[in-house]
Amino acid sequence: MISLPIQDQFDGSNKVQELRDAIGKTFSDNYSSTLRSKLLSVSKDGTYCVIQECKSEYNDTTPKPQKFKRPSWLIWNGLFY
Repeated sequence: MISLPIQDQFDGSNKVQELRDAIGKTFSDNYSSTLRSKLLSVSKDGTYCVIQECKSEYNDTTPKPQKFKRPSWLIWNGLFY
C-alpha cells in the first residue's frame, strides 16, 4: 500500500488530516489483544500513528493496555473504512 502522505498528494485527499482530527477516538483493531484501540497521536510526517489498547467491552480480565506504533494507512482503515 502506498503511504498516506504520498497518496494524499497523488489523489488530492487529506487522509492524514482526517487521522489528526480523530485523535482520541476508539476504533475496532484486529491487531489489538482487546480488539479495541484509541488513537493517541499521528507522526509529523503522517507515516505512522501511536495507539493504545482499550479495555475490552466483553472481558473483565483485560491485560494492562499497551501502546503501539502502527502504519497510518492501517489505522485510517480501522477508523474510516
